[in-house]
Amino acid sequence: MSTTLPSRWWTPVCSGLHHVSWRTLLLIIAINTGVAALLSIEDARPFWHPLITAQCFGLAIAYSVNAAAPWDKTRPLWRLVVAVAIGTLVSVILVIAIKGYLIGEEEYRLAGVAQHLHRWGGTAMGGFIIGLCVSWIFTLKFREALIQEQFLKSEADRNLLSKQAVEAELKLMQAQIEPHFLFNTLASVQFLIETDPPRAEQMLGHLIAYLRAALPQLRSGSTTLGQEADLARAYLSIMQMRMGARLDYAIDVPESLRSHPFPPMLLMSVIENAVKHGIEPQAAGGRIRLEALRSGDSLTVLVADTGNGLSDQIGQGVGLSNLRERLKALYGDQARFTLDSNGAHGARATIALPYEPAG
Repeated sequence: MSTTLPSRWWTPVCSGLHHVSWRTLLLIIAINTGVAALLSIEDARPFWHPLITAQCFGLAIAYSVNAAAPWDKTRPLWRLVVAVAIGTLVSVILVIAIKGYLIGEEEYRLAGVAQHLHRWGGTAMGGFIIGLCVSWIFTLKFREALIQEQFLKSEADRNLLSKQAVEAELKLMQAQIEPHFLFNTLASVQFLIETDPPRAEQMLGHLIAYLRAALPQLRSGSTTLGQEADLARAYLSIMQMRMGARLDYAIDVPESLRSHPFPPMLLMSVIENAVKHGIEPQAAGGRIRLEALRSGDSLTVLVADTGNGLSDQIGQGVGLSNLRERLKALYGDQARFTLDSNGAHGARATIALPYEPAG
C-alpha cells in the first residue's frame, strides 16, 4: 500500500505539468503580464497588485486546463469550463495567501474578503471569463495540431502498407516470371544436349548462375544493385545463347555501387522488356547496355537497347506499365522512371533512386 498511495496522490496533482515547455510557460507569463498592464490603467495602486493577481489567475487556470487536457477528450467544452472554474477557485486562494498573509495586506485577509464579497465575486468572474476565452483558443489550436498529427500518422501507416503491398506484388511477379523462363531454358538445354552437348553444358552453367542469383531474393524483402546486376547478367547470358549473334550486351556497374539497396525485380522488368519487345522482334537483333552511376544525391541506372524502338515498346513488358507506381509507393517523389528513344533505333530506360550511403 505504501508504494501505491504516493502514485495515486501525485499523479493528478502533477498532471498539469505534462508536456509543458519553457516557451509555453513564458508565453503564458507574457499574456498574464499584458492583462496586468491593462488592469493597471484604471488601478491607482502599484503595478505589482494587478501583476500578482493576473499571474495567479493565469498560471492556476493554465495548470488546471493542462491537467484536464480537454483537447483529446469527449465533451471538451464542458471539461474546459470545469477546469477553468477550478483554476479560478485556486487563483482566489493564491491571491489571498500571497497578498493577505505573505505580503500582509489587511484587505486581502479572510476578514477583509468577507466584507467585500461582491468585489471578489466580480474579480473571480472576470478572471473566469478571460481564462475561459484564452484557454478555448489554446484548446482549438491544440486540437488542430492533434488532428494534423493523427493525419500524418495515418498517412505514414498507409504508405507503409502500400510499400508492403508493392513488395508482395513484386514477389508475386517474380514467382510468375521465373517458371516461364525456366521451362523455356530447360527446353533449350534438353535440345542442346542432343545437338550440341558443349553448348548445353555452357547454358546449364548460366542457368545455375541465374538460380544462384535469383533464389536468395525469394527469402529476402530487399536486394542490392549488385545482386540485380548479377541476375541480369545471368539472364542475358542465357538469352544470348538462345538468340545467338542476334543479342549482344554489356554491363557496367561500379564496385562502389554494387552494395546499394535496390528494389527486387525492377531492373529485371526493364531488361526483359528490352529483350522481348526490343531485340527479339528485330531480325538483325541488337545490343543491350546496362549502366549504373551516381549523380549527386541520386543513383541512376540506365538500360539502353538498339532494338525495335520506343513505339513498339511503350506500355509493354512485364511490370513496366506500373513500374512508376511501384517506385512512387517505395520512394515517393524521390524516385522516377523514364523511357526515351535511343537515337534512331531502340529505347533507353532510366531508373533514378535516392542515393543511400553505406553504413
